[in-house]
This record gives sequence, structure tokens and C-alpha cells, in this order.
Amino acid sequence: MGNSEVKAQWVEVAVFAPLPGRFSYRWPAELGEACEGIRVRVPFGRGQREGMVCAVSGQPPSSLSPSEIRTVHDRLDSTPLLDNVRRQWLDRLCRYYLAREGEVLEMALAWAVARDARQFRCTDHAAFQAGFPALAEVFHGKRPLSCATIVQRCSGRYAYYQLNQAIEAGLLQALEPRQVAETSRSQARQLTLNDAQQQACNALLAGRDAFSPFLLFGRTGSGKTEVYLRAAEAIVRDGGQVMVLVPEISLTPMWLERVMQRFSSVGIWHSGLGKRDKLRVVERLEQLDVLIGTRSSLFLPLPRLRMIVVDEEHDASFKQQDGMRYSARDMAVLLAQQLHIPIVLGSATPSQESWSRVREKKYTLLQLPERVSGHRHAVPEIIDLRGSHEVIAPALQQALQQTLEKGEQSILFLNRRGFASGLQCTACGDVAECPHCSMRLTLHRGIRRLCCHTCGYARPVQTVCAQCGEEALLPLGEGTEKVETWLREHLPEYRFARFDRDAVRSTSAMVEVLETFARGELDGLLGTQMLVKGHHFPNVTLVGVINADHGMSMPDFRAGERWWQQMVQVMGRCGRGERAGRILIQTRMPESIWLSRLMHDDQEAVLDEELALRRQLAFPPFARWVRLLLSGRHREQVWQAAGQLAAHVASLSTCQISGPMFCPVERVAGRFRVEVLLRDATRQQLPWKLAPLLASLKLPSAVRLNVDVDPQDMM
Repeated sequence: MGNSEVKAQWVEVAVFAPLPGRFSYRWPAELGEACEGIRVRVPFGRGQREGMVCAVSGQPPSSLSPSEIRTVHDRLDSTPLLDNVRRQWLDRLCRYYLAREGEVLEMALAWAVARDARQFRCTDHAAFQAGFPALAEVFHGKRPLSCATIVQRCSGRYAYYQLNQAIEAGLLQALEPRQVAETSRSQARQLTLNDAQQQACNALLAGRDAFSPFLLFGRTGSGKTEVYLRAAEAIVRDGGQVMVLVPEISLTPMWLERVMQRFSSVGIWHSGLGKRDKLRVVERLEQLDVLIGTRSSLFLPLPRLRMIVVDEEHDASFKQQDGMRYSARDMAVLLAQQLHIPIVLGSATPSQESWSRVREKKYTLLQLPERVSGHRHAVPEIIDLRGSHEVIAPALQQALQQTLEKGEQSILFLNRRGFASGLQCTACGDVAECPHCSMRLTLHRGIRRLCCHTCGYARPVQTVCAQCGEEALLPLGEGTEKVETWLREHLPEYRFARFDRDAVRSTSAMVEVLETFARGELDGLLGTQMLVKGHHFPNVTLVGVINADHGMSMPDFRAGERWWQQMVQVMGRCGRGERAGRILIQTRMPESIWLSRLMHDDQEAVLDEELALRRQLAFPPFARWVRLLLSGRHREQVWQAAGQLAAHVASLSTCQISGPMFCPVERVAGRFRVEVLLRDATRQQLPWKLAPLLASLKLPSAVRLNVDVDPQDMM
């Protein structure tokens, strides 16, 4: 179990916490030879924390006396979890996003926690008792126990290390995780690539032996997925692995179905998986052909990774919005660079960041200009709702009826959950607001509650105004719940399902709705943005946008771009089969410039026009921004701390400093929010020269600082 001849060692540990620096510990000989890249459990403060060994030394640190150096409590891994290439990649991530090393490593190694779900059975209790008596006390009979349970119940020292030693000695029998049923490849229908698809696939494979970033710019329905899969097949035949990043959990079932028809070993990874589902993936990392997942799957150490695909690369969901605010898309590009492999970013509406790199010749542009179905994109029909209070205008109602009569399907889009976006008293004008956020409460009439979609606060709907006591409450606007009510009243024969976060609460429920729709057992779907990303329904011939004005006028310079991207994606859901599609858009802003851009259907021109405006204003991607966001319970304290912060970073002479200023959403979950925005038009100083300034900054303990490099959310 131990080696008394091991020389004395000391280790530097990055503790899994948002704290600066590393911490020194004595390495006990009983834990074997120390090595970098393994997780350990160490004493920290009055308790203990986990961390990763980042350096090993034969000498104690000179800055500490022997009595100040505490001893490592346990060793969690027998071998390193990260190779040198991924260590270097994480170091770059840490420096760029001004993050603490321990915080980054905790996030990067979160997948390893799934190993705690491994289950073991003791088959030879006498031998086990002789070698590992403390562990043997935990087992009673042949009932299997998980790693987490064994370590928790063990009364001896170094429980996890002893457990690993017992496993390696063959004294515990592992219960193999149940394998997910795999679909036969023979079910895959072989498709013939058109010329543009073949050229794109050839270009991807020509760059397979080096870092080669590609932007696959294809219209909705142009066959981007088939290009990915053909290239992936060639990579896998050569012994490589492919990682596919998708922005939303809702896209993983669609991808999984198609990929499992083509490859013998496929893994899926996202936050909605349970521990045992994650364990099944972790235990098969070496055998996987393709891994499909959301942001966090980027950190799974596939040993033979040879290509990365980022589908819907423009999607804001790739940017983490809490903790360390990293962009999975940008980090995927860096990982491909570290591994010297190709990466393909796919989108029908590329981000300005990726499009600028195409124009700068840093990315290779691959285009799919035509739809596979052969149908041209339908020209949207605008329904002017000015002066109307209808939820669905007569023209859209008639189109729904006609589609229903022809046995075809439709999709209705409204990016607003609930019944109404607010509840206002017509007597005094008061609008119900969240007591913890600077946000209106959304009316959910089905559960008779007013809910905050920002912090989760909810309260029952009252019959009288809380301010004046009058019974004069009026719902404002419309949400998917209100449209659902309208459809059931006016089109009772219309079989449809509501597809939003309130109606579809689990991955299994989501898959069930999508499969029911695909089988033709529903005439339509009514949903929010989770409905319109990447789904392929050949029988959908009508798309109706209930209210196109939502999100168009947000106080964010990317609002127009995001609105246009979303509308193009919505419109792309129809006309993907044998029949052409029709698109109806309801709006009270028919003269909007972004709506006119949508009508002209020249996406390259739209991208170039917006890029020229960004260049003129020195906005990203032609400048690098860092958003410093402070928050706290006391408004004045946060404001004073923000002033202190702005003065502290004023030495960045070439950077423009805006603020301090209260955020557009001033309060979230009871915390007041103030921002200081740094803009570097040279892209040379930020974020790197900001690091020493932040390290020397002293803020009140009650004030929290979040650093957002390349911010995507300006609210």
C-alpha cells in the first residue's frame, strides 16, 4: 500500500476555488510517487478541498517554515488526467480569460467526478481484509457499492488511494456500466453529395494533418450536417476521433440519431445527463468514434481527437455566462491549434467574429449556396399588426387552416414564455416587478403565478392591485401560453404541442415531442428559440412568426445581428422536403432595417454591411472589450467600489474606459450591478495587461467582481 523508501516530496496544488496562486503541501510517502496532473484532497482552512498537483519538488518551499506546511490528505488518481498539450491549452485559457488556475482546472476536470459512480463488488473478502482492512469493513456480503459510498464510509486514512490500489490489485470486481444500445450502420441511407458539398468535404480532408480552421457557410437546409459526417467517416477510418459541439441540449437527440447510423461507438455529453450516464461515456473515451455535446464536452480528453466540429457556431449559448466566462467556440479553435488538427465552424448565419476572420484570410471559407431540396428560400410575407390587438392575424390563421387541410405541418415561433410578459393595473399604472431583480414578472396563467425568468422568484397572482387595491389588472403582451389558448379556441382541430422550457422539462420529454411531430402525429409545434435550431422536418411547409419585434431593440450592439440570425434560422425550418415553404411574419415595425435585410436574402451583403459598421465604430471584432462587472447587496457600496476599480485600471493608457455605470438590468437576484467597460482598439493590451492590475486590486469582501473578456451579453 505504501513505499517507505520514497524520498520526501513537496507538491504545489491548484485548489479548486477561485483563488489566486498555488498552495504548498507535504506529500506523504504512503501515497506513492507524486506526479503532476492528478487530483488530491488537501486540508484547506478549517476543512478540506480538492485540487490538482501542478508541480513536484524534492525540496520544501523556502518561503515557508516546515511547521506551516500541511500534508496532503488523499490521492484521487493513479495517473495524470491531462497530457502536456491540454495542460498548455488550459494555461492559455487561464491567461486569456484572466481566470484563477484552480477555477479553470475544476471546470476542466469535472468529467472525472463521474468516476465516483463506478460500482464494485468484493468477491474474496479474506484477501481483501488482509490487504485493505479499513476498506473491507465497508463491504457486507456481495452487494455492490459506488466509489463515493466506499470512500465516505471508510474510517481509515487515504481511502481513495487505497481503493485505487485495491482495484489495480484485482481485489474488487467492477460492475460494467450498462452500454447504450447502438443503432446499426445499415440503417443509414447513403446520400449523394452535390458538387458544393463534395468540394467542401474534400477541402476539410485535405487539411486533416495540420491546424486548419474552416467556416462552412451554408444556407439552412443546404446539407452542412452531411458534409460533417462524410469528413468524420474518413477521420474515423484512419483511426481518429471527432468531437461535435452543439449549442443546446435540444440539438443532441437529432445529432445522436444521425451519427449512430454511421458510427459504431458514439458518446453524448451535456449537463442534463445523470452520473451513471456520464460514467458510461467516461469509461469509453478511448473507444469512441464521435463525441457529441455542449460546452463542457470540450474538456473531455479524447486521446485520438483528429477533428472538431462546432455546429451553429454563431450561437450565444457557446459563451459561458457564469463562473469563468469562456467561449467554447474560441477555445475549440485554440484546442485545434494546440493539437494541430482541423476545425470546422458551421452556420447559416456566421458570427461577425468568424466572418471577419474569413475576410482577413485567417479562416478558409467553404460555401453551400443551395438547398439540398432544390427549393429556393421562400420570401417572407409581412403582416402589419399596427392598430391590431390580434394574437394571430386572419392571414396567418387562414394559412394555418390551408396547411392543415393539405396534410402538411407548420411551426409557430414566439420567443416569449408564459401567458403575458407582464401584469399591469389600468387604474394606477403599476406593473408587477420582481422584488429581487429589475425585471417585470411574467404571468403564467396555467399555474396562476407571476414568475421571474431571471432569478426564479414566483408568487401567486392576486385579483387586486397591490398598490391601489383596484380590480383592474390587465395582461401585457403575449407568450406561448397565450398563443396556445388562442389556438385551442379558434383552431380546435389543429393538433399541436407547445415546445418551450415550461412545457418540455426534460430531455426525454423533448425527444418524445420531436419524434411525435416527425411521425406526423402532430400538425404543428408552437415554441421558443429551442425549437428553431437545426431541426429537420421535411413536411413543414409553413412557418409563422407571432411577434418578430421581440429582441430587435435591446440596448446591445449585437441585438440586430442576433435578431437576424434567429429569424433566418426560424425561416429555415420550412420547405426542407419535397414541397416549397411559406413564411408569414407578424410585426408592428414593418419598416425596420433588419426586416428589410431579411427580405433581400443576401446574407453575404448583410454580413459585410454589419462588419463595415463595426469597423467604423471600432466595435468587436475590430476591438477587444473586457467588461468588469461588480455586484453586491448594497447599492452605494457597489458604486463606490466601481469608482475605485475604474481609477485603478486608468493606467491602461491606450484603452478607452467607459463607466462606472449601472447595468441595463441594474439588479439581479438581490445584487446591484455596476460595470466598467474597457475597450482596446489595438487588441494588444487587453486582456493580458489587465491581469497584474486586477491582482493588486483590493475590493470590499461583500462586493463580487466578474471579469468578462469578449462579452456577449451587455445587459
